Amino acid sequence: MKSLLLAACLSLYMGSAIAAEDNRSDNNPRKGQFYVSPGIVVYEGPGTRRLGYDDHEAGLGLILGYSFSDHWSVEVLGGRVESDFSNGFGSGEDNIDIRWLNLLYKFKTSSEVWQPFIVGGGGRGKLRFDGVRANAIDNQYNLGLGVFHPLSPRMSIRADIRAVSSSQEAGLKPFAFIGLTGFLGDVAPPAPPADSDGDGVPNEIDQCPTTPAGRVVDASGCELDGDGDGVVDGDDRCPETPQGVAVDATGCALDSDGDGVPDYKDECPGSEKGAKVDAKGCYIELEEEVTIDMSIEFDTNKAIIRADHDAELGRAVKFLREYPTAHAVIEGHTDSDGAASYNQALSEQRAKAVYEYLINEANIAQSRLAWAGFGETRPIASNDSAAGKQENRRVTAVVSGTHKVRQ
Repeated sequence: MKSLLLAACLSLYMGSAIAAEDNRSDNNPRKGQFYVSPGIVVYEGPGTRRLGYDDHEAGLGLILGYSFSDHWSVEVLGGRVESDFSNGFGSGEDNIDIRWLNLLYKFKTSSEVWQPFIVGGGGRGKLRFDGVRANAIDNQYNLGLGVFHPLSPRMSIRADIRAVSSSQEAGLKPFAFIGLTGFLGDVAPPAPPADSDGDGVPNEIDQCPTTPAGRVVDASGCELDGDGDGVVDGDDRCPETPQGVAVDATGCALDSDGDGVPDYKDECPGSEKGAKVDAKGCYIELEEEVTIDMSIEFDTNKAIIRADHDAELGRAVKFLREYPTAHAVIEGHTDSDGAASYNQALSEQRAKAVYEYLINEANIAQSRLAWAGFGETRPIASNDSAAGKQENRRVTAVVSGTHKVRQ
């Protein structure tokens, strides 16, 4: 027995030395796998106290097992314990041999270092008397709990304690086993840690366990947010948004007026939808020339503005106010009656009357106005009739300027 146990221990040591993989929480009996467990047993056989046995040493034991499912295994246990005796027949050492057939059930657990199990079965115990051919045979039943603790992919520590029932004596006797368990045959590679979303970060440390496939994540399993705008890179259509800029659900800066220029760059935030704007979000404007013509008639030999021309003057004033960059050139004219020199002076008086009205009454800047008289040199009608002469007694103005047209 001792040589067999020593050989088994040596083979287990060599197997563990060959194995170079990391420890595993599941390197304990698995479906379809044989295993062997040499170790130490501590047991007090039934009736030994009654027969004068008072010193029970720890002995050697060996378990051979086979797992027929992921949870169930069948085992054969053999062991021998030496006991000292002293009674009326003398003193010496006898042996207690046990041969048990057991079932082991391995509990499901998430522990990385402990695998609990329950074990139980039955068999026989034999008390071999020193120097006597007679033996005492005992039917025995055992039930107990134990654990595996991984050392390498091929080896675990095994320990269990059991209560033993005997046909020779009432009550229960204690039994204990501790040893090494070696697994024969192929050893399954380490199972990768659970990673439900497949991002490379195990579930146990993954703070974002539902990351979509293909996304880049940090060490905690959460998607990266390179620009720190609160929208992960995988959803961010604008991945370089400046720090502190308000963004929408796509990670792009807000554009309240919808002009294509984000709010943080928009210097004209109230642009109308559809209008063309520049890089600052302001309307693109083009200059366009605008003009109006003004014509005021005068009485014969008069340079006084008649009341019936207030509306015409008002139209010119309104234009000049609406277009602050517009200018007016005021021109005075006469009919052909009288001397040319007189008519020249009269035309200048008429032009100056309108000029002064615009400055003094309408508050138009002098710099925007100019005047000139042309006497009788530019008639617009025949001077052969009274009606024609009336048309020629006039002041005209061309009011022109530019304004910006929004595109």
